[in-house]
Amino acid sequence: MLQFEKADWARKPEFALFDTILEQHPELIKIVENDITAGSDARNFGRGDSPRVEQIMRGALYQELEYAQSDSRICEQVVKINPERPYSFQAYQQYISKINAESLEKLRDSEKYNSDTR
Repeated sequence: MLQFEKADWARKPEFALFDTILEQHPELIKIVENDITAGSDARNFGRGDSPRVEQIMRGALYQELEYAQSDSRICEQVVKINPERPYSFQAYQQYISKINAESLEKLRDSEKYNSDTR
């Protein structure tokens, strides 16, 4: 990646906030980990043919992932996509669809998340 090809957070400041919260509170990713890895060996995620659990969660929260993944530096930053080895929208969607509503509620209601965004 060229040095000047950085994400322009000014265009999507909510994603800068989202990225900062996840960087400061990686425990939020654990809330959806069991949903995503159900029936699979969790150690295999992020190796070879699947994105990491963190990338899947970030992708789940990023609206318009299919379009943005192919056309956005911000998406690369937020979802932590390696531009040299991107995964297809379908690969993300396969895992995103495993996240259940109960886990999403826990994320939404997380005390640390709520106190950081006020």
